[in-house]
Amino acid sequence: MIQAQVTGFVALLLAAALLATLARGLPVPYLTLLAVLGAVASPLLAGHVPPLDGSLILFVVLPGLLFEAAFNLDWRHLRDNLLAVVLLATVGVAVTMAVVGALGHAALGLPLEAAVLFGAAVAATDPVAVVATFRRLRVPSRLANLVEAESLLNDGTGVVAFSIALSGLGLAAGTAPTVGSVLVDFVRLAFGGVALGLTLGFVLSRLIGYVDDPQVEMTLTMALAYGGYLLGEFLQVSGILCVVAAGIVVGNYGRPRGMSERTQQHVSVLWTYVAFLLNSAVFLLIGAEVPWSILLANLGVVAAGTLLVLIARAATVYTLLGLLHPLGRPIGWRWQHLLVWGGLRGTVAVALLLSLPTDDGVLVQVRAMVYGVVLTSILLQGATIGVVTRALLPWRHEERAG
Repeated sequence: MIQAQVTGFVALLLAAALLATLARGLPVPYLTLLAVLGAVASPLLAGHVPPLDGSLILFVVLPGLLFEAAFNLDWRHLRDNLLAVVLLATVGVAVTMAVVGALGHAALGLPLEAAVLFGAAVAATDPVAVVATFRRLRVPSRLANLVEAESLLNDGTGVVAFSIALSGLGLAAGTAPTVGSVLVDFVRLAFGGVALGLTLGFVLSRLIGYVDDPQVEMTLTMALAYGGYLLGEFLQVSGILCVVAAGIVVGNYGRPRGMSERTQQHVSVLWTYVAFLLNSAVFLLIGAEVPWSILLANLGVVAAGTLLVLIARAATVYTLLGLLHPLGRPIGWRWQHLLVWGGLRGTVAVALLLSLPTDDGVLVQVRAMVYGVVLTSILLQGATIGVVTRALLPWRHEERAG
């Protein structure tokens, strides 16, 4: 069994390398192509690749991906986008849950708690395919930063929201939450995770200032990414937000002040490759794990749920970013359209759906809807984001505000 999975993993690496090379001349992100390949080849891959489960995503994939993205996030652009990012990653998550929950209950007949759980599971966005396309098309760096920073924060708030919704459905330990307990849990998880990450990031940034060894400093950043996540979970705060905060501090403070130029190059190469490896593996596995029988049995509900999520995304972006116009640094309509269409769902949504029980009829339907949303967003929105970007930003080489 182990030998078969190792063989399958090697096949994954070869497929990722081949498609990444071929995709350079195509308008479709290679991660979308990997998901397509996985979906098509899923009968052949069964039993020959590592099974995709929530623990694999939460403890192996997410810390590496989050740290790499946060490490390379430019604080100067994040500062310009901070209010928009915070709104989208907090209020936006709540709006998504409310809109999807209300419409799912009214239009699809889902129990209200299950509809809200579905909304929480798809609240977090996955910008990988979108950001890769943005970089290739040289869109304004502030726009790329906005997409990536929103995802980094709403990964954490989305998981917190899902945990609260799960307890409200009676599937988690404890009693149904009250408004007060929800706020307390959110503050503890979110702000506690950020505070822990900032502390760990500054400590490591000072530590690497006394070391001039690329291998040691690369190892320390790896330990921070995975150790910070585990420490956050152990202390019952958000491990995701801990990793994000730590990565931003090390990338914007520790890297320029404590790392030599040689070390910076080594660390950048390490994390670029880690992100490539993890993204390639997880997108191919997402395709390979498509539950075709369940999706086909719930096709109408899956299609309706996908539409609801897109409606909720539009309501969130247009409403919240419209509030920022009087405050300066507005986000123009063209950028808002891209944020709506570029709101893909991916790794976090799959991790959350895999944590749902499989012996409840309603939750099986919710799992199918979440997987349908993820698959549709990767295949449809991911495949067309380049075309939409070219149409909306014909001057994409200029630094303009939409």
